[in-house]
Amino acid sequence: MKEIFQEYGGILITVVAILSIILVVTAVIGSDATGIVGKTFSDLIINFSNHANMSVK
Repeated sequence: MKEIFQEYGGILITVVAILSIILVVTAVIGSDATGIVGKTFSDLIINFSNHANMSVK
């Protein structure tokens, strides 16, 4: 076990860190705009699209 951590320790730490970041971002944003930030971001995109379409007409 010690040899495995000496050989692959850095890679394992990197993978765990990346997976943790992905988990936190998914929890904050939410899936399908269910989170607070996700809903706000979705509303922002919809409003931007609506204003862009209105200015083109």
